[in-house]
Amino acid sequence: MATWNAQRDDWLRSLYPDTPNRTIAKMLNCSYLAVKNRATVLGLKKDPAYMASKPGCFKPGQESWNKGLSYQPGGRCSENQFKPGQKPQTTVPVGTESVDKDGYLKRKVRDDAPPGMSRKNWKFVHVLKWEEYHGRPVPPKHVVRLKDGDKRNFSPENLALVSMAENAILNKFFAMENPPEGSFDVLHNLAKIKLAANKRKRELTC
Repeated sequence: MATWNAQRDDWLRSLYPDTPNRTIAKMLNCSYLAVKNRATVLGLKKDPAYMASKPGCFKPGQESWNKGLSYQPGGRCSENQFKPGQKPQTTVPVGTESVDKDGYLKRKVRDDAPPGMSRKNWKFVHVLKWEEYHGRPVPPKHVVRLKDGDKRNFSPENLALVSMAENAILNKFFAMENPPEGSFDVLHNLAKIKLAANKRKRELTC
C-alpha cells in the first residue's frame, strides 16, 4: 500500500494533469490504482488539452462516424427478431397449472403482466380456492396457509388466512418442532397471543 506524505502529494499535483497514470505510478513506486485513488482524494483532474491529445478521445465538436445512421442487422437477424406482440415459444395458455420448486401448485390466471414480471401471471391454487370459497381477494399483508401441510388438500377447512406477522411466527414454530397433527389452530392462537403481548410491551415502554 502506498504511503502518501506532503512531498509525494506535491509531486502528484505537478505530474497528474499531463502525465499518464501508469508513468506516475512507476515514478512514485506505487500502483496505478493508488495514483487514481490519491488523485481523487486531492481533487486532481487531467488537463483538457492532455485528454484531447489521447488517441481515441473525441475532440470538441467532433461527430461520431455513425451519426444519423440507423442500425441495419445483417444475415437473418431481422427474421429471428421478436415482432411487436409476439410471444415466446414457451408461452402457455391461461389456465395452465404448474408445480413450483417447493411443491405448491400454481395456475396461470392472466397473460398481460408487464415485461419482466411474468410471475404476476400466476397464482397459487390454494389462494385461488380460498378466494373462491370466500368471494373476495386475500387482504393485503395476509397469506393463505395449508393447515395440515398437504399441498393438494384445498378443502375449505384446510385453508387458513393469517397475517404476515402471524405467518412469520408460525414458520418459526414449524421449523423448530414437528407439531402433532391438528395442532395448527393452537399454534395460530399462540402466534396471535405473542403478537398481542409484544404490542402491549411496546406500548408500556413508550
